[in-house]
Amino acid sequence: MIPRRDFLRNIGAGSLALAPFMQHMRAHAAGTVEALPKRFVFVVRGNGLRPFGIVPKGLEKYGVDRFKSETMVDEPLANHSLDPSMKSLEPFKDQLTIMQGLSSKICKGPHGGHYGILGSYTSGDHAPPRKETLDATLAKQFPGIFPQLAFHIGTKPGELFRYLNISAQGKNTRTAAYASAMLAYKDIFGTILTGDNAKIETETDRNLMDFLVNDVKNAKKSLNSEEREKLDHYLHGFEALRDRKVKLTKMASTLREHAPELDDKYTSEIETHRLEAHFDLAAASLVTGLTNVVTIRADQLEVRYQGFEHERMKKISLHEIGHTADVEGMNDRFESNWKEGRLMRDTIRTYQMELISGLATKLKAVPEGNGTMLDNTIIVFLSDAGSQHHTGYENMPLLVLGNMSGAFKTGRYLHYPTYNQPGHRTLANLHMSLLHAAGMPSDRYGDRDLGLGASIHQDGPLGELMS
Repeated sequence: MIPRRDFLRNIGAGSLALAPFMQHMRAHAAGTVEALPKRFVFVVRGNGLRPFGIVPKGLEKYGVDRFKSETMVDEPLANHSLDPSMKSLEPFKDQLTIMQGLSSKICKGPHGGHYGILGSYTSGDHAPPRKETLDATLAKQFPGIFPQLAFHIGTKPGELFRYLNISAQGKNTRTAAYASAMLAYKDIFGTILTGDNAKIETETDRNLMDFLVNDVKNAKKSLNSEEREKLDHYLHGFEALRDRKVKLTKMASTLREHAPELDDKYTSEIETHRLEAHFDLAAASLVTGLTNVVTIRADQLEVRYQGFEHERMKKISLHEIGHTADVEGMNDRFESNWKEGRLMRDTIRTYQMELISGLATKLKAVPEGNGTMLDNTIIVFLSDAGSQHHTGYENMPLLVLGNMSGAFKTGRYLHYPTYNQPGHRTLANLHMSLLHAAGMPSDRYGDRDLGLGASIHQDGPLGELMS
């Protein structure tokens, strides 16, 4: 009989079809939970995440716009019902942390902090990224066949992809995200499409990749050293695409079992339909082990929510919704009263929470180790504009769903003291917490906020969050 450790070590390329299962088996053979995959999902919305929509029942005073706390608030969620817009997350309340009070004033821009949100460094409206962001760092640490998958809600019919202004692979290198759900499906699960057209397309892609790789290699012979170095980057990209196709083909049985159903939302011109498809693709890609890091741009200021019944939402953009008044009795410049403004925000927030809940539900349904895939996943939901449309970045409300096998203490509402008050912390401290949970401990991340006093700890993870 072959010892289990030898079997797991020597199993060949055919095991790609069993990749997630084999990872679990290796973890058990090694007798360590740390060997299980670690996964991270970042969901970023625009227009601010209003505090009044995320504070639990009984804690409404902390949701008042521009509320400032002088002390730390730490409340168990078990003692409170979630806001109605967060009802879909009630089943995950013990794994949920709602946070307020973290600042990120190193961010700039009236409508968003751009790469500073995930990179904790200063980034202007049209400036290229200075360095990689946290999601890219984690993707390099936990690579899959797709090192990182990124999705954008897309705002134009027929738009295939969009370069994200919140995620970067390195200096001057933005993360490319799928805007077309159909293109994403073909790239990720296209190897299992059936029918003559699918076979022809797959064979054409394979022949094209072979041709491009050989052509680039031949072209290198007539180039100088600097030009050859540049061309090597292209060659690496082509070879990676070709190799990925081979690996995906070997995983056909696993992909076929977990691939989302290909329905009308993948070709829909309605933004919300495409975003639903993106979340389905994200879940399937995580479950099949194709990737361990996903970044989703849930909306952007030019988006119009045509998929909702509210008639006014079909006519005005998210940017215009951002200008609806919050003060009772006042109207905004787009002729919506404060009640309608809150209704529109509640509708969007409810929808996004339901998408996150659906993703968590799918991960929780898959056994892994002594628990489920959700136990080894962290989902972060926040806005690139902090707590309001035109933000000062003094408050960055957010949700963290998951505890990464107990790395985080969850089931809580945390409200940090306001900017420059004793005990105040920054968004960068959360990023360091995520790095610690990933087994990449770091006590320094991003740019320092020079406006904070010397007594404010900008280094290290959030002690209130870490187990």
